[in-house]
Amino acid sequence: MQRASSPARPLLLVTAGLDLDGGGRALLGRLLARSVAGYARAHGLRFRVLALEGGNPLGPELAFEGCGGSRLALGRALLAAQLGPRPPALVFDLLGLARVQALLPRQLVGPSAIFLLGIEVWRPLSPLHQRALEGASLRVAISQHTRERARPFLPDDSPVEVLHLALEERAPQGAVDLELLARLGSGYLLTVGRMGASERYKGHDAMLAAMPALLERQPRARWVVVGGGDDRPRLERRAGELGVAEQVSFTGFANEATLAEVYRRAAAFVMLSRGEGFGLVYLEAMRAGLPCVAATASAAEEIVRPGETGFIVDPDSPQAVAGALAALLAEPAFASRLGAAGRQLYHQAFSRERFERGLASLLDRLVES
Repeated sequence: MQRASSPARPLLLVTAGLDLDGGGRALLGRLLARSVAGYARAHGLRFRVLALEGGNPLGPELAFEGCGGSRLALGRALLAAQLGPRPPALVFDLLGLARVQALLPRQLVGPSAIFLLGIEVWRPLSPLHQRALEGASLRVAISQHTRERARPFLPDDSPVEVLHLALEERAPQGAVDLELLARLGSGYLLTVGRMGASERYKGHDAMLAAMPALLERQPRARWVVVGGGDDRPRLERRAGELGVAEQVSFTGFANEATLAEVYRRAAAFVMLSRGEGFGLVYLEAMRAGLPCVAATASAAEEIVRPGETGFIVDPDSPQAVAGALAALLAEPAFASRLGAAGRQLYHQAFSRERFERGLASLLDRLVES
């Protein structure tokens, strides 16, 4: 007598949020929501999203439940979802959300995949985080850099997959700020990123330190910094102390449509961060056809190809930073060639289709667990 096959296991994405103004983490949530939804449709699986915060910008066709920012509500919803005879396969876009799994009896929890984003796993983990990782079927780092920096803090012998991220392919939201674009002009160096006192690893200070040496080589050089954050006043004061305030423009927040135009008008992109788990802004710059200048010993080494799509420099050496940027500003044709190569690499190596193929391979393993 033939045994009846087990019912297909549904899929559940547990996300910090999907809102369009939620930054890189929300972009990962939306990328996963769309990609897992496509996988579920192709395989005839039920799929829904459970979000800690925010709403659903992806449309009513996505089954969505929000928890209003309440971790207690999230925990209850996760428990309820796993009480049936066939618990769903869970995808967590943030380790912190998976702590609930560590509190549940092992026989209740479904197989899970946990994404490791960077700084949250580059330090000693709490017992709940450790148990959640130990119980996960898959651990997925967004770069080799993230995996290696996390290795000392992960449970022993925990295999970690690597899946590079991609960008969304959709029309940018908002109205273009024509006044800002007129003020900025074109041909500037561009950095996009938050300026938080807790996020000084992003490298704004290193770029400021390089500005005097850069201006000695290229007196007309200008640096545009897009983003907000509580560290902006200190950085503005530092620019004044270094005598470069006239050559540095802090724009504050820019909506998607405006930011797309700011990228298009730049000469090169620079971010000297050593704290990115991946670095989606490098992909944004490459998609816009900009050469990139990034930091050694960072995840950017997996994205930027030195001498081909940009430069990798020591952020602690103002002369090295200034030399790379001066070379791009001095030879626009050279910078344009690097930017074109970066755009080609973006489409070849960092497309959404490539991300979805890699994710599908992982989901195959997860739903069969």
